[in-house]
Amino acid sequence: MKKNILFLIPMLLVVVALFLLRATGMKVHIAVSVVGLVLLVAYTLATKKDWRNPALEILHRVCYAIALITGVVLMNVHGIAAISIIHKVSAVLFAVLWISVEVHKAIKN
Repeated sequence: MKKNILFLIPMLLVVVALFLLRATGMKVHIAVSVVGLVLLVAYTLATKKDWRNPALEILHRVCYAIALITGVVLMNVHGIAAISIIHKVSAVLFAVLWISVEVHKAIKN
């Protein structure tokens, strides 16, 4: 439970900062997404044995990866609406799945 709380607060700040792109700007958006990636990898390595629902855990991490990859593609290729939609949908899906994973863990404990 302690690992979840130590991850929950910084990741919440990362998610909020990522959704505030217009307020923060692109450079901060990129830096915060890298910080989020480092947090997610560290949390995954620390808690992999404690996963209650592995499919949901993997799916929300995959959504972050998709958002990260499509974000990199969007920086280099402008004007493709499909990639932008995939980026935004996967970002929202990550946030929703992340909250559902944390709620699921809280209920199980």
